[in-house]
Amino acid sequence: MTNTAFASVLTAKREFQLREVPIPEIASDDGVLRMECAGLCGTDYEQYDGHFIGTIHGQLPMTLGHEIMGFVEKLGSKAQKRWGVKEGDRVIVETSIPCGECLSCQDGRPVFCYKNMGYGIRIGFDLKPHLWGGYASHLYLHPNARLHKVPDNIPTGPMSLFNPLSNAVRWAWKKPALREGQTIVIEGPGQRGLLAVAVAKKLNAGLIICTGTDKDSYRLKLAKQLGADVTIDVTKENPVERVFKETGGEKADIVLDVSMGAVEPILQGIEMLKKGGIFVNAGVKSRNVISNFSSDKLLFNEISFLGVLSSDWEDTAEAVNILSDDWKTLAPLSTHSFPLDKAETAVQMLGREVEDEIESIHIHLDTMVAP
Repeated sequence: MTNTAFASVLTAKREFQLREVPIPEIASDDGVLRMECAGLCGTDYEQYDGHFIGTIHGQLPMTLGHEIMGFVEKLGSKAQKRWGVKEGDRVIVETSIPCGECLSCQDGRPVFCYKNMGYGIRIGFDLKPHLWGGYASHLYLHPNARLHKVPDNIPTGPMSLFNPLSNAVRWAWKKPALREGQTIVIEGPGQRGLLAVAVAKKLNAGLIICTGTDKDSYRLKLAKQLGADVTIDVTKENPVERVFKETGGEKADIVLDVSMGAVEPILQGIEMLKKGGIFVNAGVKSRNVISNFSSDKLLFNEISFLGVLSSDWEDTAEAVNILSDDWKTLAPLSTHSFPLDKAETAVQMLGREVEDEIESIHIHLDTMVAP
C-alpha cells in the first residue's frame, strides 16, 4: 500500500496541475478509497472553462470528478458497520456529502444540503486531507459519504455509466412518472439522453422519439439501437410538426430536454406536449434566457414544468440494477478512457474541442493508471 496519492487539480481556468499529497490516516468513522475510475460530466467542462468561478462550484484550486468508483482501501470500524462494506469492496460514491440534519437532508434531497459539501464540485483542494474529487488516485471517505456496493463482474467502462444512468432513471422515469405505453420525446442525444432512451425502452414506453442536430448523426443511430422508434434532425425538419405527425396528432405525454445551451428545445418541447403533459428541464443553458415566452401555454394546457438536478439514492441503486442486467447493451456508450495525467485532454474531448476517429459519448479517467 502506497503512502502517496496523486490528484489532477484544476488550479485556474483551463489549467490542470498534477499534485502529490499524503494518503490520510483514518479514524473509526471514515476511510480511503483507491480510485478505479472517474466518469466525466458536462459540469466538469463548465468548471474547466471557468463558468463557475466565483460560485460554490468554482473554489479553485479544486480536484474535479463527481462520478466516483473504486475499491475501499482503508476503513474504520464504525464506518464499516455504517456503510455495510469491507476493505477491498468495489463501490460507487455519491456526489453529495449530506450533513443529515438540515431540511434538505431530512427531505431526502442531500444535493441541496445547507453544508454544500460534495465530491469534485463544492470543496476546494486546499481543505485537508485534499482528496475531495475523483480525478485522483485516492479519495477521502468522509464519515457522511454515501456508498453503494457494486458487482465485480461488470467491466470498468460500462460500470462507469452509473452516474448518468442514475440521472436518466430520475429524469425520464421517476420524476415524470413515465408509464408503460406513454410517448416520450428526448431532446439531446448526449450520454444522458441516450441512457434516457434505454430507460424508456426498459419501461416499455409506447413511442420513444429522440431529437438532435446535424452534428449528432452517429448519436441518433445509437438512439435507434437503444430503442428509439423515431429520431429527428432538428436542423433538417421541424421537430414539432414531426412529433405531431408521428403521434397522429396526439402529441407527447412527456418531453425531456437534456440539450446543452440552446433554449429552443424548451419552446419546441412545450409545443410537442399534449394537454396535461410534463416537460422535464435537465439541460443546462449556460445563462441563455428565453425571451417573449407566454406562460399561458402552460396554464391553459395544464402542462407541468419540472426542473431536475442530479439523482437520489434510490435512482443510483436502480441504475446499478439496470447495469447488472444490461451492461453489455449499454457498453458501446463508454467510448474513451484516459490516464490521470491526461485529464485536460479528456475534458477537452468532452467539450468537443478534441476529436477522435471514434465519436465520444461517455469518457472516464482510468485512475488506476499511475501518472
